[in-house]
Amino acid sequence: MKEVLTAIISAFTSVLVVLVTYGLNSYRENKAKDKQEADRIVSTYLNPLRFYLVENYFRLSEILKKIANDGEKNEKLLYITNVKEISEQSPEWFNNYGCYLISSCYMTARLFYQLDKIRQELSYLRLSKKDDTELITLITILSRCFRQDYGIYYLIQPSIGNDMYLASEKRLITYREFCQLLQNPESRVWFDRLLNFYIETGQGQKLKRIEDIMGAIQSMSLFLDRVAGGGKSIKERLEAEGIKSL
Repeated sequence: MKEVLTAIISAFTSVLVVLVTYGLNSYRENKAKDKQEADRIVSTYLNPLRFYLVENYFRLSEILKKIANDGEKNEKLLYITNVKEISEQSPEWFNNYGCYLISSCYMTARLFYQLDKIRQELSYLRLSKKDDTELITLITILSRCFRQDYGIYYLIQPSIGNDMYLASEKRLITYREFCQLLQNPESRVWFDRLLNFYIETGQGQKLKRIEDIMGAIQSMSLFLDRVAGGGKSIKERLEAEGIKSL
């Protein structure tokens, strides 16, 4: 009887060890998969969005600072005042006088792509329900800021973003390719709201809109800094540029 009891206990112990080992291995595997998925979300969605938020924040702050210093206008955005004339410009213009205006538009167009990418694929991102809701709210607020005062209309923003992506090559277009799009009147017209947005800003018009955009960018950037980790992105960019505060 004792031998039978010992055998039963030994068998039970062996089964228990197997189950515990299996459970621990499954837990480690799931933990590793969760980390891989979290890393994928950060690298594919959150970090690219953080980057373009910071780029746009810095450019807009630079534009406002120059307007404040020079008084009323930022001439670097005003080498052209009629968007139709942009299609008549040579490649040299896009790399010289027109570069500040066009590169500003380019950075914002790439931001629109990142924002729409998250809108379209949010259901596939494994964020907490609270973070999901907060992120889409922040995106909505930023979109509203861009369209206020007859700026860049709601449906035009994702349209611009979509035009920045080459699906066949799975990449965003380069600055050169963007300039070539604008040289074609038929494709340029789809960017006219964006171009006029920056020309109006250069003229010192509707600057409250820019301040609101910067505030919305800062709020979203702080949210992403918390969710993705890796420091305070806007603060670190400004410090890298030698700017203590704005």
